[in-house]
Amino acid sequence: MSRSRARRSVFAVPGSSEKMIGKALEFQVDQVFLDLEDAVAPDAKGIARELISSAVQKKFKAPTVSVRINSLDSQWFTEDVEMLKSGVARWIDSIIVPKVHRESDVVEVGRLLTQIESAAGREQGSITIDAQIESALGLVNCEKIAQAPRITSLNFGPADFMADIGASAEEVTSNEYALMRTLVAARAAGVAAIDGPTLEVRDISKFEKSADISSAMGFDGKWVLHPDQIAACHRIFTPTQVRFDEAAMLLEAYEYFTSQSGGAKGAAIYKSAMIDEASRKMALAVFSRGEAAGLVQSRHFSPGD
Repeated sequence: MSRSRARRSVFAVPGSSEKMIGKALEFQVDQVFLDLEDAVAPDAKGIARELISSAVQKKFKAPTVSVRINSLDSQWFTEDVEMLKSGVARWIDSIIVPKVHRESDVVEVGRLLTQIESAAGREQGSITIDAQIESALGLVNCEKIAQAPRITSLNFGPADFMADIGASAEEVTSNEYALMRTLVAARAAGVAAIDGPTLEVRDISKFEKSADISSAMGFDGKWVLHPDQIAACHRIFTPTQVRFDEAAMLLEAYEYFTSQSGGAKGAAIYKSAMIDEASRKMALAVFSRGEAAGLVQSRHFSPGD
């Protein structure tokens, strides 16, 4: 059972705000990204690129640091790529690509990243891509998008998605179909599934409700727009110690019962319930999420229990 990196919290920082970039240095989140897209006014895009370029001298506590560029069909995409070439590509871990509609969008960005990595002296493929699913076309093609090279996560964008399909926040309280399709595509491709932001940053109860839904569905994490949301995000997307231990012990029990010493059974009774390969997979999902968050197993299975 190998350790994977946690993706519980993805904190968005406006690239045009030097103050917010400074504060974000200390945020204890799993991923922080400096935004060049929706959080930056058109007239401030140039300033944002300058501030992001200078961030090479800063040290973020977040283990993953990313930049969200503007979409491929925007007027700012070419300048964003030039910014990456100028030196930003030397220190970021990934780029977030908004409004991905089809697999070819990711392939084109990947082609450019290959050139950028070569110029920056980085290993090919070391800059990964987090793709945002924010349109009907993107959702229809999300399975192929998730399978594209460099993709490490699918990120659902609720506001742009609802705008694209003609819905409104007042009429639609959840996007469970879109979330589930995004999640299934991510799982089939073996990449992370991240829920988008809750825009009402002061309404923690609304954030918690949204996060509870996506966490229960199986998402790895959620976008965070305000520091007040971080604690709730980590609590919701991190298994409790009890649940983590139970999942770990079930995995140990299944390994024992399927071994020769345990009877080489395909299914067995453990704690008055049948466990089989499906049980193992569900337990592994919980274990992997907890391990990535830093939990340590405190109880173990014993055949005599």
